[in-house]
Amino acid sequence: MQLVKLYKADAIVLRSRDCGEGNRILVLYSREYGKIRVMAHGVAKPSSRKRGAVQLFSHTNFLIHHGRELDSVSQCEVVEMFPALRGDLGGISRASYMAELVDIFTPEGEPNEPLFLLLLTTLRLLAVKEPELLIRAFEIKAMGLLGYSPVLNACASCGAQLQGPLSFSPAMGGVLCSTCNMVDPDTAPCNRGLVEILKILANWEPSRLHLLKVEGLTRKQLRTMLQKYIRYHLEGELKSAAFLSRYGQD
Repeated sequence: MQLVKLYKADAIVLRSRDCGEGNRILVLYSREYGKIRVMAHGVAKPSSRKRGAVQLFSHTNFLIHHGRELDSVSQCEVVEMFPALRGDLGGISRASYMAELVDIFTPEGEPNEPLFLLLLTTLRLLAVKEPELLIRAFEIKAMGLLGYSPVLNACASCGAQLQGPLSFSPAMGGVLCSTCNMVDPDTAPCNRGLVEILKILANWEPSRLHLLKVEGLTRKQLRTMLQKYIRYHLEGELKSAAFLSRYGQD
């Protein structure tokens, strides 16, 4: 079968790298194809009409031309620029963190429309008053959509009901009961309240999270648990996570 030369992609720009002569290599996360890497010729030039549509975190409709080694952007039209987050260091930092998480955990060419919609929805909501809980919800939802849902309804080790002092183990894949909480020495403290909040973050629509009231200490515990969980499965640290922590934006 002859390969179609042009295809459309509804996508978010995750990453951009200059490669000379006004050209950029873009990493996109698309609704139809998952992560794709494309060349955008001349978009860094001041006169380029495509310049705004290929900015980081932009939601853009692309028309892409198949190439022998790398596909290239033929046309593009911006759908959303998310101006509210672009004028704020915290907003940019959080968007960078989500983009890096999606970029690192996803292979090229494997569509995951729910993940695309989660990223798009969270970018739209980042300007609200509770961005920290949005990031926590994004973390646990994204990990679930990528096949790494933590076990929250029973002990991740023995399967028993959650009783007594609890802990959260990235290596075991979720919450441990009092009998099993010594199985993994690298656990994070946990309790029933934290487990219930994790369930809410995993299941509620992001637009409802402003209704959730979570105190400062609990927020720190949630952040510690989920970031340890991500680090374990990534086997490393997200660069943007360190930036968020350093500037208190997470």
